[in-house]
Amino acid sequence: MGRRLGISLFVSLLLAGVVISQGALWWLERDQRLTLSLQLRDDAAGVLAALMADPEGRLSLDTSRLHPAYRRPLSGRYFVVLLGEQRWRSRSLWDQQLEVPAQPGVHAALQTGPADQQLLRFRGEYEKKGQPITVVVAQDYTPILHTYNQTRTVVLVVWVVVLLVLAGVQQWLLRRGLAPLRRARDEIEQLRGGQRHELSETVALELHPLVVEINRLQRHTEQQLQRSRHALGDLGHALKTPLAILKNRCTEELAASDPELHALLCEQLAQMEANIRRALGRARVAAGVTASNPFSPAQDIPLLLTTLEQAHRRDLDIHLEMAALPAQPFDRDDMLEVLGNVLDNAFKWANRRVRVAVHVVEERCADNEERKQLILCVEDDGPGIQEDRREQVLQRGLRLDERAAGHGLGLSIVSDTVAAYGGKLVLDESPSGGLRVGLHFPHPQ
Repeated sequence: MGRRLGISLFVSLLLAGVVISQGALWWLERDQRLTLSLQLRDDAAGVLAALMADPEGRLSLDTSRLHPAYRRPLSGRYFVVLLGEQRWRSRSLWDQQLEVPAQPGVHAALQTGPADQQLLRFRGEYEKKGQPITVVVAQDYTPILHTYNQTRTVVLVVWVVVLLVLAGVQQWLLRRGLAPLRRARDEIEQLRGGQRHELSETVALELHPLVVEINRLQRHTEQQLQRSRHALGDLGHALKTPLAILKNRCTEELAASDPELHALLCEQLAQMEANIRRALGRARVAAGVTASNPFSPAQDIPLLLTTLEQAHRRDLDIHLEMAALPAQPFDRDDMLEVLGNVLDNAFKWANRRVRVAVHVVEERCADNEERKQLILCVEDDGPGIQEDRREQVLQRGLRLDERAAGHGLGLSIVSDTVAAYGGKLVLDESPSGGLRVGLHFPHPQ
């Protein structure tokens, strides 16, 4: 917004400067031409006064009464007098001719004269001693044009300097005026990323109501989230008791008396328990991330690896590749559950080595915007999974090997959680021959 506003104001200054400067120059040139036109009228009257009549009434031109410039060759001031068949012209024309305008008055178009001078001409119609007289006077307009062009260049240079100064002051004022908005935007990003609980209310007076409402909305969202999670927990506990009672009814006596009913009840109860757990997990993930519980890879992942090493008690080579990442905008419990399930499988099936890589990358999306993505990669050197059977392990309760303890829910829970965050789960073969699990979590926009 600041860049567009700055460009708009700069363009407005540029247009205003061009209009004002060109208007001022046009007015100056118009005033100069008007002044020169009045002078040409006076010159014509002076030439007319130099026409003297003899006792017989014949008119002749007395050059001694003319301005000295008319006697100096190519002086820039010229005249032509037409009296019937007679024609007088100034000595300053030398051997050049002065074209007579067709209409009386000042002729707006400049005429090329001696030595390529640009002449402004005036034609006056008079009568003296009963004889019609046409007087044409002209003056070199080139010095005025030269001065006008110089003035225009100076004005242009001065205006460019002034415009640059104004643009600099304008940008400074914009940055200063928009600084509260930028601070509020940074705080909102920190709020979204879980780095703070609410926005600072020490802001400009105009932004204070907006910040107060955002904080109120954040507190309301936190309260709703906590109530939802408490309600989900209560629902889970309430359903555990009926399921436990039904499981207790599936005794060996029932299996002996009615094997089909026993198998049906066990299967349906297992599906009910799995579906309830799956639905509760999805609802919890959909509630979103809280500002008080962000995922910090630098602290959480080493702690998780230490816990799994103590739980499995296997002599494995654990290799962690991770830069110093700040807190990420994902719920810590969700991320630990996802990563814990994936690492638990890796610890079970690895022969000697487990590798964990964590990094944040920026990708250009279809809308040409740069967006961040958190990528978690877990590799092992175990037996791996055949390519045509990798989709099967994502199905809830389905296991490819019954020898290891578990219920076959790990990767399906991982898949559901990753999907709830809008990410993707990628199963591939690791360079050491085992399984490589890639978890891609796009940062919320």
